[in-house]
Amino acid sequence: MAIRDDQPGADGPALHETPGEETDAPTREKRNLSDAGIDLNGVRRLFKRFHGFVPASRLLELAAEVTLEMDAEVDLLATFDATADGQLLRLQGRLACVVRLSCARCLTDFSTRLAIGLDRLFVPGPDPAGADSQQEMVEDLTYLPDYHLSIAAVVEEELLLALPMVPLCHPQCAGLCPGCGVDRNREACRCTENTADGPFAVLKKLKTF
Repeated sequence: MAIRDDQPGADGPALHETPGEETDAPTREKRNLSDAGIDLNGVRRLFKRFHGFVPASRLLELAAEVTLEMDAEVDLLATFDATADGQLLRLQGRLACVVRLSCARCLTDFSTRLAIGLDRLFVPGPDPAGADSQQEMVEDLTYLPDYHLSIAAVVEEELLLALPMVPLCHPQCAGLCPGCGVDRNREACRCTENTADGPFAVLKKLKTF
């Protein structure tokens, strides 16, 4: 729940909630979080849960890289506290999505589930390590110049980072034969090894010590 200045114990302006945010009881239906976000202008304290999904149609950058087979599942908890020492928004929880990739070895399409444990820190305001600043950038902090955090944007960013650099249908994938092109996961290669006239044939004549 968000603490407002019309509630006991609140010490800051009311929080303007963005559509899609969840502040209700623990048992709740999954909601569309396409437009969910956190506006930190004037907020002093925050405790808010985002439980639902971001539609695949909303994840355009991710869809340009892979085929999405389901909406992204989201279960995140946002906490924010503004003190004399600074302001810090923490976003924790889990994300998941099933995507379809092409194996880098055998070129077969396969489905895999991306499951991410998320724990990120955000600071409202401009990055002090800007072009004209002498301060060092803190790598584990993300700054929010407009004091607004989009849940869908965070979800898409994390899923993009979770994509494997070398996607494999399984770790022991034998790949395609470079000679005949057969998928060696499905059948034995029928190529006859013939390197007598190859560029490295001379190496066979060298003695080993």
